[in-house]
Amino acid sequence: MAGDEKTPPPRPLANLIGEAKAGSLTVRMDLEKFVYLDRDCNFFKENIRKVQQLMTQVSQQKHWGLGEDHVPDGERDLISAKTMVKRWRDKAQGTENSVHTVLESHWQTVDDLQTLFRTVRERMTANDEQQAARYRELEATLPQQNPAPQKLLGALGFHMR
Repeated sequence: MAGDEKTPPPRPLANLIGEAKAGSLTVRMDLEKFVYLDRDCNFFKENIRKVQQLMTQVSQQKHWGLGEDHVPDGERDLISAKTMVKRWRDKAQGTENSVHTVLESHWQTVDDLQTLFRTVRERMTANDEQQAARYRELEATLPQQNPAPQKLLGALGFHMR
């Protein structure tokens, strides 16, 4: 329904992105760092989407095996099982504070950071063909490296692919 749609929250980095596009923002950084920042942003955005897909599956899971399908027998019912399943579904996806919704705001922030740094890098390389060629070379030749959180999560036994 058209009335149910909410206005998207303001983008926290919109002003900085505008300043970068206008050329009034100055950032000093090696081109190599731009390559790694862009890759890391892609990594985080992809993994946020994977977790969101998992939360969608959790919210749509039909049977949990907790007694939520129990048919009441007189006054005896497993109300707590039904309540727990509803809460887990809502927490996964379906409320303003669901994991899915919170991760969407994180995705937007990472996307804004990526846009900001891409804009700065594009302005740096737009008027300097040598810098632009150097960036393309770095982008093609720099080795992949794991973002720090992936290393940390791996050490804790979590593996995101």
